[in-house]
Amino acid sequence: MLIVLLTIWLSIVGPMPDGFAAWLYQWQTLAGAGVASIAVYIAVRNTTRSLDHAEGLERHRRSRKNAALRAMLPLALAQVTDYAERSAHALNAMLDQCDGEALPAMTAPESLAQQLPSETLSTLADFIEYSDRVDVALVETAVAWIQIQDSRLRDLIKRNRGPGGGEIITRAEIEGRLIDAATIYASASSVYNYARRRQEHFPHTISWEAVRGAFRNMRFWDDEHPRLYAIMAGRENHTTGPFDALHGEPAA
Repeated sequence: MLIVLLTIWLSIVGPMPDGFAAWLYQWQTLAGAGVASIAVYIAVRNTTRSLDHAEGLERHRRSRKNAALRAMLPLALAQVTDYAERSAHALNAMLDQCDGEALPAMTAPESLAQQLPSETLSTLADFIEYSDRVDVALVETAVAWIQIQDSRLRDLIKRNRGPGGGEIITRAEIEGRLIDAATIYASASSVYNYARRRQEHFPHTISWEAVRGAFRNMRFWDDEHPRLYAIMAGRENHTTGPFDALHGEPAA
């Protein structure tokens, strides 16, 4: 554009006055700086728009992934409650085999540690990862509790059926694991209303009353299992909630 203007000027006015070349050089330098600034602004703006677009696409992708996982959540929760109930009844069967306050050595069945479908834990883990708008600490705790329960039951089997005739397991330990199973059941049950879109509020914790409700749902009545309910009452008086047990071995 500068060359065009200069050609027109020369054709009409003639030679440039003295000092014009120096002025033109200064003007060209300023113009160049201005053009460079504009180019930088355009580049930054385009980069920002590209980043905003990419972030928007990622937010949309995560939102759709969360929606899909939420749709699968009721099935995963049902599998968790089924796992907890099978675990509870297997433990209760061992209580029937106790001799007084102890389970004799070589008595714990190899099948005591119940199987939970691997895709269930995968679904729960993905739900935790893609839940950006709700606090899913309760699901995190439930997943941790399931893994701890599985580890403890396998350890119980190993000790009871170990070399040299195994160890005697106390009745109190079995009852503690039974209460842990009910806690897992209660944790999963508390999320059902959110998973089924009956409410948008995600629960943050569970109470001991929820654990008692889990026992009743699994057909463990207080008049038939007074010791279990008494142990829960004792824990309730010394804890803020069932999840306190994650910080250490539950009291008997």
